[in-house]
Formats: sequence, C-alpha cells, structure tokens
Amino acid sequence: MEMTNSNSEILMVLPKKTIRKHAALGQGWEIDQDSCGLSVLVDQQPAAYAMWISADDFGTQRPSIRFDAFVQSNKLQLFEVLITRLAIAYDQIPGKYPLYIRLRADDLDLIAMASRMGFVPYFGSWSLKTSEESEETWKRITDSLRNAYPAGLVR
Repeated sequence: MEMTNSNSEILMVLPKKTIRKHAALGQGWEIDQDSCGLSVLVDQQPAAYAMWISADDFGTQRPSIRFDAFVQSNKLQLFEVLITRLAIAYDQIPGKYPLYIRLRADDLDLIAMASRMGFVPYFGSWSLKTSEESEETWKRITDSLRNAYPAGLVR
C-alpha cells in the first residue's frame, strides 16, 4: 500500500532491546552474510538485502538501516527476517544511540511493519527535515495508515 503525493523519506527509531528473537525463515529461504550486510536467498535467488550504513542525519555519523527488496511478493516477511537479525546484532554493540531506519514516506506497508516490530516515528529535526516538517509528514502518514489499515496490519 502506498501513500500518494509524497516521495520524501522518514526516520523511525528502534529503542534498544526491543526485538528479542529472529523472525522465522520461510521454506526454501537462507541467510547469506557479506562484509556489509545480510541477504535473504529464496530458492538460491537473491530476494532482499539489508545493511547498516553510516549516515550523518543528526550531525554525526551513526548507523542506519537500509533495506531493499528484490521480490515484492514477500516484502514484509523479508523485511522482518532481515531487520530482526540486524537489530539483535546492533544491540550487542556497546553504544548510546538507538538504531534507526530511513524509509520512503509512501511505503505504508513497510512503515506499518516497522511500527509493529517496535520502531517509533521520529518527529525531530534531521538532515532532510525540520521538526515541523517531520511532524507534518507523520500526520499525513498516520492518516494514510488509518485509511489503509482500519483493522491494523494483517499479514
């Protein structure tokens, strides 16, 4: 489900120790790790990739998650499988900053899934938005999510 009239990005923050177990792999799925991130292979074909990137969204370099799905049919399950693994690994690293993810504001499915997993909207200022712009974008997203998912996200 996508929201129209917006191609901007938003940030969501995951408080530490929120995710405690890995999401289950689908049948025929396997995890592959390289030096930068994790892939899910479905029947030995790349289906999705997630990694930490160093981003300067708050005036200092901090790890952020980037997610790309190559197969749209299982996008939400692929997201959950990869992000749970990255979040658990991140919690093992000593640090004071929570993990965050940058998503497209019009990708309501991923925003809803991230929220379900424990990510919370970031309303403050960052490199691409003032706090007022962040808040206004989140108001539009919240309205769109209420319309798109009146009974909540069903997978």
